Amino acid sequence: MSALRQILALVGDTPRSDAVVALAARLAKQHGATLRAVHAVEPLNTGAYLSPESASVAAQWVAETEEKRRNAAAERVATAARAAGIEIPLTLVKVSSVAETLHQAWAADLIVLAQRDPQGADGTAVGFAGQLLVGAGCPLLFIPYVETLPLEADGAPRCANRVLVAWAPRRESVRALRDALPLLRNAASVELVCFCAPDEADEGLLDAVVAYLKRHGVTARARVSHTAEPSIGERLLSTGNVDVPVAEALLSMAADAGADLIVMGGYGHARTWELVLGGVTRTMLRSMTVPVLMSH
Repeated sequence: MSALRQILALVGDTPRSDAVVALAARLAKQHGATLRAVHAVEPLNTGAYLSPESASVAAQWVAETEEKRRNAAAERVATAARAAGIEIPLTLVKVSSVAETLHQAWAADLIVLAQRDPQGADGTAVGFAGQLLVGAGCPLLFIPYVETLPLEADGAPRCANRVLVAWAPRRESVRALRDALPLLRNAASVELVCFCAPDEADEGLLDAVVAYLKRHGVTARARVSHTAEPSIGERLLSTGNVDVPVAEALLSMAADAGADLIVMGGYGHARTWELVLGGVTRTMLRSMTVPVLMSH
């Protein structure tokens, strides 16, 4: 991704969507991009009822609730549009949040969305982020649901000033690095960290990546962390999620460096392995403390 020309902001049913639209609006203005918003939530289901009377009451409740959800989303988007001084068209999902969001994503350069809060319903379907990450074909920029992120004057969380890139010699990692280039060019600090075993360190390859970034106008430094990713055998024998230490190490590095964005590949293993054995992607989706840009 050499430039940002179309950004998609996903609006849910929680106030966290305010930060999503505000950040998407700021990025749109910075990069001269068009911004669209999608109320990416699952429509309510009336269910099955024993009598026509109860079914009628349920249908009326659903209609009223859906209208409130749509109005709240429209107000959030309108508020962000007024603050940013730009137009933000809003699309309302009518059938499937996954299918309709993917339809919009296939004509976008970047998707901005909130991390799913396990303690609060935001209206999205379970597994929505994973399906979007695999199927969208563009990078996803997640904003953590924690309310402790430092905010800029426009209400958007601080993002992409100091960037930590989790790099590995894999397609997903390379894709994430390339997708992040528009953000990296404007960053004050970019650091690449490669997790590998001591006998797998390839300083020459990292130097080549740093030189590649330099040719794209990005000054970066690189380092190797000898926190090896566990093997398939170690995953099978472990009774816990063996990827947690890797994800925790990445978040710890971000905290130490004062990073306000982590860039990483998503689902480097087949999703079957990720679902059965855990994975850095799934751990980060649950535990992120700073904005995270992921590409698959």
